[in-house]
Amino acid sequence: MNTIKLERIKKNEIFKAWLLQRKGFKETLKKYKDYKTSPATEGFISFYHKFTNQCADNYWVISNEKIAGAICIVSRPDCLWIGRFYILSEFRNKGIGQQALLLAEGLYPKSKQWCLDTIFEEKNNIHLYQKLGYREYGERKIINDKMTLIQFEKEIE
Repeated sequence: MNTIKLERIKKNEIFKAWLLQRKGFKETLKKYKDYKTSPATEGFISFYHKFTNQCADNYWVISNEKIAGAICIVSRPDCLWIGRFYILSEFRNKGIGQQALLLAEGLYPKSKQWCLDTIFEEKNNIHLYQKLGYREYGERKIINDKMTLIQFEKEIE
């Protein structure tokens, strides 16, 4: 049984977080060739500014005491936004992503609305979000001939 927890990423871990983000999105970059929008191609300075944004909380996803991925939660006026969420390939398909999202939602019990975007062609991602009660909304955004982004939201009562 996996023991999953979220731990806040410390400022002295920013460079490590950036390197793991690049690793975490590397397969997606190869598959969809989204060189302009992929977190795998984001420069360190841009990552640093997003990381240190006062509206963003960054967490390691820890599985059995090992870093399995990361999740960034951004406070927006209308919702909490899930951004830069990934599970490293060697930890995928073990329920870690699902548990991490539920833990993230639990960290913000007053939030009534959660939002995110994901790749339409990634059916496993869509299945995960729908299973947790997220519903598609808004316009789809075509990134290139291989990839379309869709938005999901979840209302919590």
